[in-house]
This record gives sequence, structure tokens and C-alpha cells, in this order.
Amino acid sequence: MLETIYIVRHGFRSNWVVSNSGAYDATIKSPTGIPSDPPLTSYGVDQAKQLGAHLASLPVRPQQIYSSPYYRCLQTSDPIAKALDIGIEGIEGGIAEWFGVAPFDHPLPPTAELLNTFFPSLNTAYTQIITPAIRGETMAQIHDRAAYTLTRLITYIDEAHPDVTAIVLVSHAAAVIAAGRALVGDPDMDVGAGTCSNSMYKRKDPSVTAEWVDVDGKEVPRTGTLDLNKVTIPVLPWRGKGVLGGWSCDVNGDCSFLSGGEERNWWFGGDEAWDFPIAKGTGVVKTMREGMTADGAIGKAEHAKI
Repeated sequence: MLETIYIVRHGFRSNWVVSNSGAYDATIKSPTGIPSDPPLTSYGVDQAKQLGAHLASLPVRPQQIYSSPYYRCLQTSDPIAKALDIGIEGIEGGIAEWFGVAPFDHPLPPTAELLNTFFPSLNTAYTQIITPAIRGETMAQIHDRAAYTLTRLITYIDEAHPDVTAIVLVSHAAAVIAAGRALVGDPDMDVGAGTCSNSMYKRKDPSVTAEWVDVDGKEVPRTGTLDLNKVTIPVLPWRGKGVLGGWSCDVNGDCSFLSGGEERNWWFGGDEAWDFPIAKGTGVVKTMREGMTADGAIGKAEHAKI
């Protein structure tokens, strides 16, 4: 049964930018051909190797690796897998990058099959829990996405891999923070998210099982891939209680093992929405309206109630 979850952020990456019209570009082109999917810098690769060595040195070593489906996260996962002498168990869209709500399409991440051509240790048979939303998410939605994904993933591991007691999730700053908050049950928790940082969460009560109902008492899916372009993310009752009985944060954003220490830490500073009207029916009109300034622009303050 799963008892320990390490959540790490990818290493120092090269830059990508997006214009107000939704045109993406990257300083260094990604091997996947997706402009919002930049690779790590050489420094970031060194960070990933240091992270892998650190995880391999811990008394409780991860037995499985689940990665965000973006190239920089696989680049970070690969040296971890080599240090632990294991493969990468799967890519998971539920811990993918967070894109703010926009009136244009964000690029979707690459497929497991494409990533496998670069990272042969990646298992392509794993079925992802989430397909990310191409129009982005509010802050509240990424937190609920993390809670739902973790509930599904922990339950899956308990049932399909009962001998696995520790895993590592390789993700991005926003998802690292959201996942930590969801596990602990504190929507305001300050989670460290520097590049290649490591946080460790311990399960409080392994006897607690999932209740597959949302905050309104409606049943939610517990199998299959949930496409967030077709349905909204279920809102499980994680706030104030944590996922599956709650987890303690025993290590928060540790970067002490990195030669450069903590770098590029990140915090939620707003909804990261674009300054355009949001189409009706997206489910975020009210959130965006609350952020409107006098001239009609969308403010960057934190409006979502998470």
C-alpha cells in the first residue's frame, strides 16, 4: 500500500513565450515540435541528475515514477529512473502544466508513444487519468484536478501495485503546489516549488478508502480517462481533510542537495488569464468578471476561491 509520495519539480528549463493572440514560440525548439514544450537547459539536466542521486540515497526510495507528459519533466524523470534503476511507470495529464483560461487553444502535450522514442524506459501501457483542457483552467480548477488525480492514482496503485509503498511525481510548479495542498487538505499551504525541489508526503491513515462522490454528493468516475475538453473536473471534498484521509508534509520544497540551492521558486500570483472576454459556457465567466478593472481588462489578482 502506498505510504510515501515525493513530489518534485522539473529542472531549469529553456524559455517559451505566448502572445496575446495565442501564438507560442520557444527560445530552443523542443524535440517534440511543440513550442510550449521546451527542453531543460544543460544546467537543468545537471539538477535532474543531482535530484536522482538524492532520491536514490533516501531511506525510503521511490519504486515508481509518474511524470507530467511534457518533455522537460521526462528529461527530469530519466536520470531519476537511472539512479533508482527502474523505468518511468507512465505519463499523467493530471499532473501536467497549468495554463490559465484563454480564448484560444493551448498546445496539448506529446503522446506517450512520441515521448517513448526519446525516453525508452517510459511505459506506454499506462492509461492516463486526465486529458488536459486546451482552453486552460482557473486556479480553483487546477487544485481540484490535482485532488481528483491523486485520489484516482493512489487508489490505482493500492489496487494494481499493492507492493509499492513509495512513488515520485515529476511535475511543474503550479501542479506541485496544488498537489501538495490537496494531499494535506490546506488550500493556503505554502509549498516550496524551486526547480528540482523535492517534497515528501506521508499517509496518515492507510485504512481510509476513496468515496467516489463530489461535494454535491454526486457520483464521479473512478475509471477511464477524463477529457477536460468535454467535462469539468469533479470537485472532491479535499479541502480541510486532504486526499484519502490526509497526508502530512514531512519535507517541503527541499533544495539543499542541489549545487545551486533553491532557484526559480514560484507562487500563485493570479489566474494567469488573458485580457480578453471569455466565451459563455466555459464556466469561468464569473471568476473573470470579479477580476475586471475599470477599463474592462482582466486583473491579475488571485480571485479564485481554492
